[in-house]
Amino acid sequence: MHPFEHLFFYASITLVIYKIVAELVTFKGRISPLAIYCFCYLYFCFGPYLAHSLGFQIYSGIQKDYLKEAAMVFFVAIASLSLFPSNYIARLNARYSLVVKEPVFIRQTTIILLSIPVLIAFSIAIMKIGLAPLNKVERIAVMGKFHYVLLTLWPVVLFCYMTVSPRSKMNLSEGILFSSVVTVYFAYCLYMEERDFALISLPLLFWYYKDRPVPVFRMFVGVPIAAILFTALSAGRSSEMDGSGLASFLNQGSNLMVTSNILLWIEQEQNLMWGMSYFAGFVNMITLGAVKLVTPLSIWFSQKYSSAVNDGAFGFSIEGEALINFGLIGIPFLFSIIACFLAWTYKGFLKGTPVATLLTYYSLFYFIYAIRGESLILFKAFMYCMVIFILLVMISQRGRLYFAVQHRF
Repeated sequence: MHPFEHLFFYASITLVIYKIVAELVTFKGRISPLAIYCFCYLYFCFGPYLAHSLGFQIYSGIQKDYLKEAAMVFFVAIASLSLFPSNYIARLNARYSLVVKEPVFIRQTTIILLSIPVLIAFSIAIMKIGLAPLNKVERIAVMGKFHYVLLTLWPVVLFCYMTVSPRSKMNLSEGILFSSVVTVYFAYCLYMEERDFALISLPLLFWYYKDRPVPVFRMFVGVPIAAILFTALSAGRSSEMDGSGLASFLNQGSNLMVTSNILLWIEQEQNLMWGMSYFAGFVNMITLGAVKLVTPLSIWFSQKYSSAVNDGAFGFSIEGEALINFGLIGIPFLFSIIACFLAWTYKGFLKGTPVATLLTYYSLFYFIYAIRGESLILFKAFMYCMVIFILLVMISQRGRLYFAVQHRF
């Protein structure tokens, strides 16, 4: 590494530690979504970077001549997350909040929507695949679009269920049923060789500890264990994952590969999009996917990188989208907005407002998932969450919505 690369790396670690401690102090021992997001962003972005500095093999597609520039981009993103006064701005809560008066209907409906589709999918998968030695792509091909529909909507329905079903008010039978449904979904994902389902553990953890702080010691023990298991699920995916355990652990993020190539292409006079991907994602959101103005960036990237790879094979990167739209200046704007959103929803989560609670669960899963993706993921998932939840509330309340004055704190 060059000295500047060391500086960006260590400065980023310092800022993340500062933000985690500051969040713990602000929320009196509670681990906040923003603290978790900062940690995950550091891991996914600087993991391959650290692997390279330690002499481990990293993905050959990473532009090593642009490591310093990529490190600067990651640092600016982390600085924006850590230093922007998001908790202060989050105090400006909306005056009114949605009230859910008929939660029983929503609980019953969502538990059915959670259990029946995944049982059907698992049964079909076992009947069609059995013990055949198929890889992930081949298994998904057997299941067809049903698999993607299930993986897209199941977490959304789960978050709706958790919003109106506090663990503290669950009886034993409800707890057993809920745990069984989640276990079946996890088993299906493992069978299909999906691994991103592991991120659902974060909103589940916040739901479990909603009325009391998450024990910091358990979090510090649990996060490394979860990361190790996440690494184990990646075994055999590429040569970078076949080395030492530490090398595999550090090579989980694709951000360095995507961002370093985008930096190269911009230098080679790649035209900026000037916000088009964000506008297209917004239009995609409000039309529920019916209108697609541009090619998704993950597909655009794979096609530009190589015609020999599958569309979307590399994913994308959340900071890469800011770069391709506005250049480096887009980074602090994007990550300041992310910090504000995470802080605002968490404030409402602590107060128990339904929409903020739903969006906290949503952000803990989709925002972290989208670190290695693009804003389209966030827009679509947001719309699915809001539409499904509002429909359930309206149906349960015979077409009516009720609001209450929200007290600030």
